[in-house]
Order: sequence, then C-alpha cells, then structure tokens
Amino acid sequence: MNGYTLFLAVTDRTGRPRPAYALTTFAVETRRLDEAEERAGAALADLPPGADWTGLAPSVRREVVDRVRTVPHYAVDHTEHDRAPERSASPLADCLRSLAAGGPLAGIAAAPRTVYVTGGLPVGDAESAPLLADARAVHPDAEAHFPALARLTALLATAAAPSADNAVPDDEDLYDAFDRYALGGLA
Repeated sequence: MNGYTLFLAVTDRTGRPRPAYALTTFAVETRRLDEAEERAGAALADLPPGADWTGLAPSVRREVVDRVRTVPHYAVDHTEHDRAPERSASPLADCLRSLAAGGPLAGIAAAPRTVYVTGGLPVGDAESAPLLADARAVHPDAEAHFPALARLTALLATAAAPSADNAVPDDEDLYDAFDRYALGGLA
C-alpha cells in the first residue's frame, strides 16, 4: 500500500462577521515527496517571502500556475468553516472530518500518511479528528522539513477565496494547476 504526505495550512479568519477557519490541504504520494519539494521550490523561486496570491500581478500568477503544474500531487482541498460557534466545538476538527468523508482526499483517508502543518496555528482539540488521529506522525512545523511544499500550501490558502468566487481567470487560478481539487465550505 502506498503512503501519502499531507500538508495542512490552517488559517484563522475570526475577523470575519462570523467566526471562520479555513483548512487548505496539499497531498503528495510519499514516494514522490522529494521530487515534489524540488519542483515546488523551483516553481516558487521568484516569489517574495510570504507572497499573497491576490497581491501578485496577473502575469506573475500565470507564470506560477504554469510552473506549479509540474509539482507531483495526489489532490488539493480547501475547506472553509463558518458555522456558528454553538454548532461546532472544533472548527478545525469539523474541516478534517469533512476532508476524510468526501472530496478528493476521501480516497486516501484510510491510507498510511504523515501530516505536516503550516501556518503557525496549533491543531489543539482537532488532534483526535480523522486524518490526524491515525497518521503515522503529525509535525507542527512543516517549514522546517519541507519549506517549498509548506510555502506552496500557504500560497494555495491565499488563492482559495478568489478561486472560489471565480474572481480570477482560469489561467491565473492556482487551483487550476492541479488534476484533483475541491473548494468548499461547511456553513
């Protein structure tokens, strides 16, 4: 059985009218992890540190989309959580349950996997949620292990909102670089 490596970018968006969290997940077959890291590094080499997708010029976005197409991946998913607090004890756990139950990552929910978290937010009470609870290992410091893939996942997190809103043309949509992806919410 083949294993997978998942990169999670957790984004706290509690500044919105309703508390909201987002979880962006980039999955790679573990056997292709070194290749994916190398290609992600090359694809993002010209971007400034901490680049935000909406802050990049359209020509730069098109170039990055073209380069990112070479990064081996299994699937990409972005889930927004904006349920009312009384409906959810753990927004991050809800997102993880959703990923394990549906979308492009459901097919690997039972496969061996290692998880790397980026974004600086702790997983807290979500550590017992699917995709984390039975992972081989969960590393809270993706940047220290696979900086290019952590950076790509963080960039995907900033590209999700305009992609979901169809606010960027297809050739500037970073999610369009992937064969299997989903953008959704848990309202």
